[in-house]
Amino acid sequence: MEFFNVLTAKEVHDIIKELARDYFIQSETIDLISAAGRIASEEILAPVNLPEFNRSTVDGYAVISQEVMGASESMPSFLDCVSEVAMGETTDFVLQKGQAVYVPTGGMVPEGADGVVMIEYVEKLDEKTILIHRPIAPLGNMTLIGDDLKAGELIISKGKKLTPYDIGLLAGQGIHKIEVYQKLRFAVISTGDEIIDLEEPKKLGQIRDINGYALSSLITQLGGEVINKSIVRDNFEKLKETLGEVLNQADIVLLSGGSSVGTRDYTKAIIESFAEGEVLVHGISIKPGKPTILGHIGKKVVFGLPGHPASALIIFNQFVKAYMQQLLKRPETDFGIMATLAANVHASPGKETYQMVQLVQSDEGWNAHPFYAKSGMMSLLAKASGYLRIPGSIEGLMKGEKVKVYLLQEVEL
Repeated sequence: MEFFNVLTAKEVHDIIKELARDYFIQSETIDLISAAGRIASEEILAPVNLPEFNRSTVDGYAVISQEVMGASESMPSFLDCVSEVAMGETTDFVLQKGQAVYVPTGGMVPEGADGVVMIEYVEKLDEKTILIHRPIAPLGNMTLIGDDLKAGELIISKGKKLTPYDIGLLAGQGIHKIEVYQKLRFAVISTGDEIIDLEEPKKLGQIRDINGYALSSLITQLGGEVINKSIVRDNFEKLKETLGEVLNQADIVLLSGGSSVGTRDYTKAIIESFAEGEVLVHGISIKPGKPTILGHIGKKVVFGLPGHPASALIIFNQFVKAYMQQLLKRPETDFGIMATLAANVHASPGKETYQMVQLVQSDEGWNAHPFYAKSGMMSLLAKASGYLRIPGSIEGLMKGEKVKVYLLQEVEL
């Protein structure tokens, strides 16, 4: 079976970077309450110090630390409690020698104080006098102006996926709206005479649309939006018509099935049938997923994914996800868990091999157990914790080697 242009994974990633440079994603302004999981399209600098005043981290008494340096249970320090700071209120009181001021947790520490003694270590002698039974280090139990954030400090970088913790930080700065990239819009088209949707009656020889639903779920999980999910039979004109319709709405089109070189594998020909259509990749030297197509129609990218579910989803994780990250100015990540290989793994020389594994925790750490299934079996990905990426320059890995496992899903401890 000959492919149009078999390239290495690295060469394909380089093409993806070039394609992403030519495509512009619009931004939109949204309320902070809706921003978790979205991608920031602007840098945000802290407009104010956080906190904006010296703040107590405990319920206690603001003091001059030098005056309670030797305080103990047997030799307490005597101070006059001359004022009290109300929660949420400012104070212009200036602490003098021999004085203390009560401050609640989060309250403003008055000028002149450089420490707060916890209330547990304070005893009231009378209405005015308190006994301090424990010393406090300078600046103890205090958060100073700008300790959390300094005005002008970068708090959100362009391309950052916003977390609930980012939302809290922005809220603390009084920022209630934020610029984010619009969600990437996908069309997912499953092709094949044998593919049927979930509600259709099934006859022997037909297959439910696994890829369409699995790919759509991955897109949603990564923050994208599926604006069209459809099934199209192996008919050139119908496929071309459907592709032409979704190109007006989607940023990215995924065609599942039809990427090989069989008599009814139309993806390459359909892309090239458009005036601005061009196929850049037809075949990648990887296993699984060799019969993968990458092309564009105008500035819209079209991926032709293999029909086998396991292959299609691995290609999505490796290349479609990479394109999404490039469009949204996301940093490239190469995160994995280090584990000990529990058995020998054979690879295909000349091809980058993706081997599914299950992670099992032991007293010594994580063990990666190779997980095998026949080609096209969806259970391979549903049960696997992640995969190994084996370069084409080696023939395999040996039991006991330390390997990096790229996660496909959360691992139960």
